[in-house]
Amino acid sequence: MSEHEHSIPSDGPSAPTPAEQMDLLREQLAAVSAADFVTELAAHLLNMATIRLGLPPERHGEFTDLDQARLLIDALAGLLEGAAGHLGQAEAQLRDALAQLRLAWVELAGRGGPEAAPGGDEGAEEGGDDAARLATPPSGLWVPGMD
Repeated sequence: MSEHEHSIPSDGPSAPTPAEQMDLLREQLAAVSAADFVTELAAHLLNMATIRLGLPPERHGEFTDLDQARLLIDALAGLLEGAAGHLGQAEAQLRDALAQLRLAWVELAGRGGPEAAPGGDEGAEEGGDDAARLATPPSGLWVPGMD
């Protein structure tokens, strides 16, 4: 027997081909409901937004990026809006978490001064007071209940 014949097992199970692997993956994906998939995606957006908000600071402070957090929060809001009424019990929890993320973003943006909040230096140039700026949020600034 040659060396080559000894290195190839003849009676053991063979590894699936790439086509068989793709078929298996398709079957696994088809077994997951669309609502479960959207809920899982929403959870990933929520977790990533929390990290980009730098929360909690002792664990994720170095990753704080309010622009990135805002994109993730906006994406989560859009996803929840598009899936409204289809996510079951998880929907209320995700909406509550979205509201908490929005509040955290507004609080953190307010701490960072005018450069941290979108349009934050407009009122300072006009000499407007803080109450007037809070009554009419700058363009693009969302607050809970104003979806």
